[in-house]
Amino acid sequence: MRGLFCILALPFGTVALVLIVVDEPETLLLLCRDVESGGHTAVLAADADTALERLAAMPVDLVMVDVMMPVHDGWTVLRALREGSPPLPSIVMSGRAGPADLERATLMGAVATLAAPFTPAQLLRAVDLALASIASS
Repeated sequence: MRGLFCILALPFGTVALVLIVVDEPETLLLLCRDVESGGHTAVLAADADTALERLAAMPVDLVMVDVMMPVHDGWTVLRALREGSPPLPSIVMSGRAGPADLERATLMGAVATLAAPFTPAQLLRAVDLALASIASS
């Protein structure tokens, strides 16, 4: 899964380049499908270290990250986003995080939080919200 671009939809007319950081391969591919169904291009990372490499190598518009991952967790990615110049908008997702974790994510700069299970429509609304935050800043 390392270094994978998920191009299920044609990149023509792409609205944003979205980095998706999730350690579960099936979830990563489902999120890719959902993001690309909204007209965006997804870049995939199965761990925080790969995500940080992607962030250093390419200009992405938005980062979607699961906070509960082995080795380096999503909090590591969020800290890097907050310290970047300019800071990148993020969406935090988790199936195991509690309300306190989602509040922490907001305090760390996440534009939106999603507690699993969530629908593709909820995901795309969060993506639209995050992208609108770029346009308004």
